[in-house]
Amino acid sequence: MIDVHCHILPDVDDGSECMQESINMAMIAKEQGIDKIIATPHYHPEFKYLKGEELNKVCEEFKKQLKENNIDIEIYLGNEIYFTYDLIEKISELDFYCLNKSKYILIEFPPTNFPLNLCNIVYELKQKGFIPVLAHVERYIKIHDDPEIIYDCIKTGAIIQINSSSLIGKQGKEIQRFCNLLIGRNMVHLVATDAHGSQRRRPMMKDAYQYIEKKYSKEIADNLFINNAQCILDNKEIIIEEPFEKSMEKVSFLKRIFRR
Repeated sequence: MIDVHCHILPDVDDGSECMQESINMAMIAKEQGIDKIIATPHYHPEFKYLKGEELNKVCEEFKKQLKENNIDIEIYLGNEIYFTYDLIEKISELDFYCLNKSKYILIEFPPTNFPLNLCNIVYELKQKGFIPVLAHVERYIKIHDDPEIIYDCIKTGAIIQINSSSLIGKQGKEIQRFCNLLIGRNMVHLVATDAHGSQRRRPMMKDAYQYIEKKYSKEIADNLFINNAQCILDNKEIIIEEPFEKSMEKVSFLKRIFRR
């Protein structure tokens, strides 16, 4: 499996605190069946997180340590970009990393100041040559209140990511139910760990993969955990199914059940 959202690099943000913890996270990931990880440290204008070439040096040293410890996991570099209202205007000046030097960018939004014009933001990022990957959309109350926001964003060109822990109920049954609502409408393209440590928010994906395989199909599980993520690594277009309109929600869920 491929994890496209993981805070595994040591001492660069609020994720892993040291190299040994990063190594421990990698060992957990390997046991889970993860063999490729895009490290996505936070890129936040108000916090002094490591960025630019210094961040790349940490990534290279981590890869060296993995090799010395015989942990066979490929590490790629990206950022999780925190949205601010001047992001679009300043984006060409910022030294963030796209996901493995691709056109895909991972972006999160302020939960208490969620943008009302999300679809327009997706459109403007697309116009600038990026494909926005919207991180952990199940965490936003605004989207729970109006899932059509995600439908419109997908139609505009966004890629949607949810967290593996949310999918299997670790964040509560309501968030799990919402994840299934989105999947049932073809409105999820990636499942990732958003892991932050080896003791808390660990890089766990196996249970989530098996959950999708059992509830929907192996084909869907492979797309959410492997195939679409590989497209990002290869900088290729993700071929996504048309999202279902709200009126088609129950029909789409039944179609996926009987696909198994």
